Parts: sequence; C-alpha cells; structure tokens
Amino acid sequence: MDFDPAISSRALTNERLRIALGWGEYRDLGGALALTSDAPIEDLNRIESFTTDKRRLDGLLDIGFALLRAFDCAPAVCLTPLDRPLSLEAQLERRGLRERQRSVTMVFRGDAAAIPVSGDVAVRRAGPDDAAAFRDVAAGSEKWARRLFLGSTIEGMQHPGNTYYIGSIDGQPAGSMHVLIDHATAGIYAVRTLRTHRKRGVCSALLATAIRDAQSAGCDVITLRTASDGDARRLFATAGFVVAHENALWVGG
Repeated sequence: MDFDPAISSRALTNERLRIALGWGEYRDLGGALALTSDAPIEDLNRIESFTTDKRRLDGLLDIGFALLRAFDCAPAVCLTPLDRPLSLEAQLERRGLRERQRSVTMVFRGDAAAIPVSGDVAVRRAGPDDAAAFRDVAAGSEKWARRLFLGSTIEGMQHPGNTYYIGSIDGQPAGSMHVLIDHATAGIYAVRTLRTHRKRGVCSALLATAIRDAQSAGCDVITLRTASDGDARRLFATAGFVVAHENALWVGG
C-alpha cells in the first residue's frame, strides 16, 4: 500500500501505549522521545519519534545518547518514514551508527472470514488467573522476558482496551496474542506459537478471532510489527496484512 502518514502515526502511537504497560519508560527530549527499559535489548533502549530540525539535531542526539549511556546502553535509534529531519540517517552514519535490523509495520486489508481456522484450535480470552499461562507461552525462557511479560500482562488486564488471547490444542495452551485497542486503532502484540504446535493453524485462529473482535469494536486500523523477512511476515501477508512502513534500528558502539 502507499505510505499513509496518518495510519503510520496511529500504529506508532498504539505501539507506544503497549510499551508503557510495564515494558519501558518514555522521556520527552523536546524533539524526540527516549525509551529506556529493564529489557537488555536495543529495541527497547533507543531514541525515536524525531520531530526536530537540522539545527537542533546534534544537541538532541548528544542528550539522548548520554541518557542511554547513563543506563549502560549503547546509542540506538529507531527510524521510520515519519522522522525528521531528512538528514538524520547521514548524521547517524557520521556518529558511527549502523543499521542493525529492519522490521515492518503492517496493516490489515483482508477479510477476517477468509482466514483459515482449524477446528483443532480453541481460542479464549485470558483473565487474571491466566496471566502466568499467557506469560509461559508468550515469553519463552529468558528470565527478563518472563518477568516483563508477566508484569505487563497483569497491568494490561486492569486497563480497558487490552485483550489477551490463548489458543489451545487438546486443552493445552499453544499460542498467545495481545490486542490493544486505542479509539479506532488496534495493535496486535505477543504473537507466538509454541514450537511443538507450529504449522497447526494456531496463529491463524488467533488472528481471525482478534481481527473480528477489533472490527466489532469499531477499529478501522489493525496493525502489527514483525521482522522484515521470514515466516512471520509471510504468514501475516497471507492473512491479509500489507506493509504500512518500514522501521530501521540503528546502533552504535
């Protein structure tokens, strides 16, 4: 699809709301946002959402990178087509940052009824008693991820607009999905299927349910972010998602 700044802005705002559910803390630098987190990954310790001009860019990067170093994090910046000024990439290169990874933000443009749903998969909405089960599916084995997923899930369940889904096979949790609805925008997160249950239609069943629920709630933008290549992007494309914009993570030494 053609780049639509309004849709991309809504998707990024929804993502920031999700991060605020216990994943990290934003600080307004006056021309960009700084995100810091207990998570030991660069994608949650970065500068983003640039709205500055060329004259103020150097000082803004100095402040942002100093803040990241104070949290023992390397300089990192997430860029999207919405960021300004246009000279930002060149400035990052001069500072020794290089593009480390690329992801895509995708928007649903398909038909939820056309997504194949396996009769072997049962999808239910998780309640507070299911927070640990949701964490066990969504977080994997990393201790920091399990801690943050559990805290974020418990907090999110206390706020309207958050729905957590568990897909099960033979009564056993096999997949997870979190949907955050903000006005008419729905963001899809925590998409994961346990390795032992992959290629059995778990993700498709979760997507079909989540999309129908979001549309019933009045959402006209349903979005998610995934790696720019790989099986996940192909699965989402098959389900009816198209690329809204690319995200590039730049990291320095």
